[in-house]
Amino acid sequence: MNAFNRLSLRERILVLIALPLVILFAGYRFGWVPLSEARTAARVEIQGYQTLIEAAENQGNQPVEVATVAVVTTPLATRITDSAARAQVLVRRLEPEGALVRVTLDDAPYDAVIKWIAAMETDAEIALVAIEMDRRTAPGIVAARLTLENAQ
Repeated sequence: MNAFNRLSLRERILVLIALPLVILFAGYRFGWVPLSEARTAARVEIQGYQTLIEAAENQGNQPVEVATVAVVTTPLATRITDSAARAQVLVRRLEPEGALVRVTLDDAPYDAVIKWIAAMETDAEIALVAIEMDRRTAPGIVAARLTLENAQ
């Protein structure tokens, strides 16, 4: 208080008026504003959760959409021979073994065999299980043994 008493009357009045204003401003700026912003952010977050809950409740009431899958009824051996004919690949031997089919190709162009395998996997619902390829003396010609099954 000694320092306050040494001030002139004008300075005392100025300090007595300014000090409460500074305290009010500091309380507003460092107390009220952060609380108000936190409250607004919490309301926005709550609204987001409520929207999510409503969407989940609405989604739960909808029937589950099941994608229709075309069931292939054609036998595997028939699909293999048809796709080989389309790819102009000569099948030398076809050996069914349970769910698998072993295919033997003699003297087939390499690029035709690769394209045929890709076409079988994409178009004919046939999966390649194993393959063995041997080079022939002519360039680009191979002998192949494939093991195939239904793709599912």
